[in-house]
Amino acid sequence: MAAKKNTENLPPLYVIPSENKELQFFSRKFKVDMMEQVVKAIEFAVEHRLPLIEVFQFKNSDFVITLSERDYLNNLANIYKYFLEKEVYEYCPRVIRLQKTIKSITLPNINDEKQTFGNQRS
Repeated sequence: MAAKKNTENLPPLYVIPSENKELQFFSRKFKVDMMEQVVKAIEFAVEHRLPLIEVFQFKNSDFVITLSERDYLNNLANIYKYFLEKEVYEYCPRVIRLQKTIKSITLPNINDEKQTFGNQRS
């Protein structure tokens, strides 16, 4: 028997149209809102130390769009750039804070590993 997925603590998925034409129209009309959903999902993933987060679900489908933790910073950089281009400045500080949080979590781990490996000489 497969393990049941614990969905109690996960944020609700943002449902997007599954038909291509409808999806294109939707994504143009609600692009800022969709990007804000990505930011919220990454915040949740970082707070709960999740290596993967589901961000969007297609309407009338079991298919979801996920983000891996290795893609969090790249997505945030693209979102920040878009917010600047569209002059949606009110969202920028939140993205910057999240980028800094992720970097502060990942960089010490890298330095700890270097120090550990560097001190293992026999």
